[in-house]
Amino acid sequence: MNLEDELTTALINGYQRAGKEVGYWGRRFLQAVRRNGGLSTAKRMMAPRNAGQRAGLDALLEAGRPDLTLEAIILQPKFRTLFTDAELAVATERLGEYGKASAARRATRERLFPDELEPGHQYVEGARRQVRVNAYERDPRARKACLKKHGCNCAVCGFNFGARYGVLGENFIHVHHLKPLSLTDGEYELDPFNDLRPVCPNCHAMLHRQEQLLSIEELQAILKTTSG
Repeated sequence: MNLEDELTTALINGYQRAGKEVGYWGRRFLQAVRRNGGLSTAKRMMAPRNAGQRAGLDALLEAGRPDLTLEAIILQPKFRTLFTDAELAVATERLGEYGKASAARRATRERLFPDELEPGHQYVEGARRQVRVNAYERDPRARKACLKKHGCNCAVCGFNFGARYGVLGENFIHVHHLKPLSLTDGEYELDPFNDLRPVCPNCHAMLHRQEQLLSIEELQAILKTTSG
């Protein structure tokens, strides 16, 4: 196996790890690697990425896994000779930015979601159940647009933190993605009005409780059967 084939294999392995460990399956990326080869795909992705192409990157940063990015893979010593100095410089600069962005996202997550397990990591049996929420759900712009449209009442049970806790609870709510990130691809364009809904942490956990995501309507039906 020559070095270019090894790079293709490494990128495919990175795709599989991102899917298994983070929950992001970048199917368009995989198709490109298989169709054009790892080297051609990597060189093309050294160009500036648009918002759609950043979907997978955002998911990896949200999970604190910049090590799974394309840039981290091509910067491995054995692959560096395949790229120009300019391409390596771009990858190095991006990876540094990714690390800073990942740390900032983790800090925000720890403040807003203190009971959620760190995504992108495995836990022994008996650890708290992870509620997997993707990068879109915490994107401040998407969150703001969602809440502007739908308000801060839980879309399932109607709970409002501001009404219950006063100033302390104002504007606090989780934002739930109706379409799991694992079913999207790298060019998926988020519509915060139609794709996101505000939900309280309890309902959010229950929506993700089973292997197959519950819909808001299904969880509402469950609440009706247990509330009287």
